Amino acid sequence: MEQWTIIHEDGELLVADKLAPIPVQPEKSGDPSLQDLLRAGLPAPAEGKAFLEAAHRIDRRASGAVIFAKTQRALETLEADFRARRIGKRYIVCVETEPEPASGTLENRLLWDKRTNRVRALPKDFVATKGSTVEEARLEYRLAGRSERYFFLEIELLTGKHHQIRAQLGAAGWPIRGDVKYGARRTTRNGLIMLHARRLEFIQPRGRETLTLLAPFPESEPLWAAFTPE
Repeated sequence: MEQWTIIHEDGELLVADKLAPIPVQPEKSGDPSLQDLLRAGLPAPAEGKAFLEAAHRIDRRASGAVIFAKTQRALETLEADFRARRIGKRYIVCVETEPEPASGTLENRLLWDKRTNRVRALPKDFVATKGSTVEEARLEYRLAGRSERYFFLEIELLTGKHHQIRAQLGAAGWPIRGDVKYGARRTTRNGLIMLHARRLEFIQPRGRETLTLLAPFPESEPLWAAFTPE
């Protein structure tokens, strides 16, 4: 299985299309991360390893576009742009159930159980008990395509929380294909869930020109070929 492709690179940053179930950054499992694998391919300065840091993350079992900074200054600029919501991200997901209505906004409060690494999407008026912490979560979705048995949604996050898309769609009764943790019927052969970070629009840190990039879908999942935008 191809693990990644590079879809953009310049002196300040690198954008990779993550195509395999590997972590974006090092984690306690000790498995090789995309960040380390990409860094190993960069020319190393005389004083040590090349600088490469992810400016954001996607889930281990998700695929799609991830921005990596090649300098500390670029990293700080990108992180500031993410905080200010100057970076546009669009996701395409394949779900098992047709959404009703075909477009709209999902609003929930999220409760993250770190022991099981599972997020519960609760009603937006849920009141947390003492000692528990919930976070507000909102996303917009629209039906963007369909196959014979599955449905493709375009997602825009209005908040960016851990497992947000997975938890909110699962709670709505529209689980993502392959995501058994959040209600899917079965896993996929390639180990990925069909949650793909498809489109990025952002400002290049030094030149400040706008870049718009599309991340190709993983070829290891044939069902992506059925996606034809409506």
